Amino acid sequence: MTAITEKDGVTVDFGNIELSGSLRHDREYQTLVLMTDEGPERLSVDLLSYGFIPAPGNVFIKDWSEHQGLTARLEAAGFVKRVRSVVVGLFLSTAYEVEVTL
Repeated sequence: MTAITEKDGVTVDFGNIELSGSLRHDREYQTLVLMTDEGPERLSVDLLSYGFIPAPGNVFIKDWSEHQGLTARLEAAGFVKRVRSVVVGLFLSTAYEVEVTL
């Protein structure tokens, strides 16, 4: 059985757009997804190919491209708490491991 935590009526600020829906955290699969009327918006990222695995219950959130600054906004809204940062890829991009606090 999957351990899913969900918070309804959430608005997530992406910096240039705000999306509303249900924020869903799946601890078993280590995902964080915003379920909107238009479909899922994945907030977490899998960094296994870079050798990074989040602690149980945590997820990674990328902080580049369309998600730049997303971790800070999610933390300010009280949805996550930063645990550590990692640098990945050819462009030395930053991702954050976060504890989901729904």
